[in-house]
Amino acid sequence: MTAADARRRRALAAWLVLALVALTTGYAVWSVRTREGGLGGSPGVGSAPPTPGTPTVVTAAPNTVGPEGTCAPASADGIPQQPGTAEALPDPATARTELAALRVAPRSHGDTYCRGRFGPSTWPDLDRNGCSTRQDVLVRQATTVRTARIASHGATCEEAIAGTWTDPYTLEPITLTDLKDPSQAQHLQIDHLVPLYNAWVSGASEWTDARRVAFANDLAAPELRAVTGEVNFAKDHAGPESWQPVPLARCDYARAYVAVKARHALTVTAAERDALAVMLAACA
Repeated sequence: MTAADARRRRALAAWLVLALVALTTGYAVWSVRTREGGLGGSPGVGSAPPTPGTPTVVTAAPNTVGPEGTCAPASADGIPQQPGTAEALPDPATARTELAALRVAPRSHGDTYCRGRFGPSTWPDLDRNGCSTRQDVLVRQATTVRTARIASHGATCEEAIAGTWTDPYTLEPITLTDLKDPSQAQHLQIDHLVPLYNAWVSGASEWTDARRVAFANDLAAPELRAVTGEVNFAKDHAGPESWQPVPLARCDYARAYVAVKARHALTVTAAERDALAVMLAACA
């Protein structure tokens, strides 16, 4: 073999190695993007279109949700009595005006978020009516409800033990016969309309613990809603730019979302504002 032949063989071998690396890398990138599309926003390969009555994942929002973090839960002790009567939702025109007045800013401090900074894992009674925040929400949002005083809970509250609710995001009924049965209770949860993580990265990271606990239990603003457990987990930390309820529920959702942001002087991102504007424009 001549020296020239040896050089040609080495060059060919190097070219084949480079081609194999490029092919492997390209497949890996395609595979990751396909999986991300199926889990996030744009439907991935083999994904089914949303069915009627199913909330919509609008678009992927990568790197917007930080870790839950570990922290000592903030105490609800010492917080002044909070209002317990729900305020009316703003009409669409008022909501549009309030939306235009919200400060637009990027989200920040997501890496320091910790759920415990919004209070303990159990619901407190900040309006001092003898019922926890959860019970207040369940009773007032029920279509029909059966209540009872539970001796083991101190018998201070007429607690919801059975009834029917309408999920405000799917508009579908939720009927439960025994809310003291954990297997049933898990299907009816309390959602924070503006997720606590969203509040944190929109200004609440600068608040005191007491103010954050009051926000997480705000019965006056339309922040707390009884929803199915499945919807609550699907919505998770998402804002309106990446998750929306069924079309018929979007006007109510957008009006409520803007009302909470305005009441607590929280910022919105440009994408968040634009998504809310589209929903408010479609209000009948």
